[in-house]
Amino acid sequence: MAPRKRSETQKTEVVLRSKNKRNRSPRELEPEAKKHCVKGSGSSRGCDSGCLWAGLGNLQVPPPCRSIVRALHQYKLGRAAWPSLQQIGAGGSITGLKFNPLNANQFFASSMEGTTRLQDFKGNTLRVFTSSDTCNVWFCSLDVSGSSRMVVTGDNVGNVVLLHMDGKELWNLRMHKKKVTHVALNPCCDWFLATASVDQTVKIWDLRQVRGKASFLYSLPHRHPVNAACFSPDGARLLTTDQKSEIRVYSASQWDCPLGLIPHPHRHFQHLTPIKAAWHPRYNLIVVGRYPDPNFKSCSPYELRTIDVFDGNSGKMMCQLYDPESSGISSLNEFNPMGDTLASAMGYHVLIWSQEETGTQK
Repeated sequence: MAPRKRSETQKTEVVLRSKNKRNRSPRELEPEAKKHCVKGSGSSRGCDSGCLWAGLGNLQVPPPCRSIVRALHQYKLGRAAWPSLQQIGAGGSITGLKFNPLNANQFFASSMEGTTRLQDFKGNTLRVFTSSDTCNVWFCSLDVSGSSRMVVTGDNVGNVVLLHMDGKELWNLRMHKKKVTHVALNPCCDWFLATASVDQTVKIWDLRQVRGKASFLYSLPHRHPVNAACFSPDGARLLTTDQKSEIRVYSASQWDCPLGLIPHPHRHFQHLTPIKAAWHPRYNLIVVGRYPDPNFKSCSPYELRTIDVFDGNSGKMMCQLYDPESSGISSLNEFNPMGDTLASAMGYHVLIWSQEETGTQK
């Protein structure tokens, strides 16, 4: 049997949508949501690919090398040595990313490779802050403070590491029973740290007084594992997102009890980037992607995968954004510092929403 032609590797696509596609509400777009369109993924290099596969079809793959991928490697590079790769989970994916506040040409990254490091845009590693040296431990979260020159990172077994930007480790402690999904330094008081975990808790810490896992200031129990905990731009509130159907807003005046609960479908799925609610940088607004759940109380037929914007005080839905040409699940949403542009990550697509285009009302 001749091998099938493979499609090209998908690349991240940034999509800019025009204003007139924002004029219809999700309700008006429901009939479109009922239609299922299947598009072919043709290759722009069909001739080259065809010739390559034709050559492979004539190859005799020796017994020690029965992998078609290995055969392709040897067909293109001769008998060059087959590269040896350590097992690093799902491709060593990036789990946390922060620009260096002291140098815009550098960024910090945590990954499933088992490291937290500082890199530049040329691909050079400038400093490795943490390294697990094992494929069983990797880093899941990251935050940076420019004023105090601190780096904080959390791993998949519950450890949180605090370091100085010069690479010196200040402490490494087991702060949660399970994976630390998110770490966040307060933007106004950078000695104030929030950590979220799949152990169903969010904990608040004073970095000046951390002595061990029991030295937290507050522990905020949740009904489900927690994807994220992030402080508001003014540092006075905390926004948490669980892995099921609840968003919480806590106030610094009363950490023991949430200021508000927002029911919202964003359930966890193994192969989906965890959905995390985020703050608007200038207004008391919350933005989060919707993953319609038939078991959710208010779910309606043909519900769309919108991006929902809520009032941070009342929890009232203010508007919903939807693009019929990019109907994926928006896992991550991030505003620019001015708050007039929103970037939404949907798998291989990134949608850019400008202020004049976001007039779609629920």
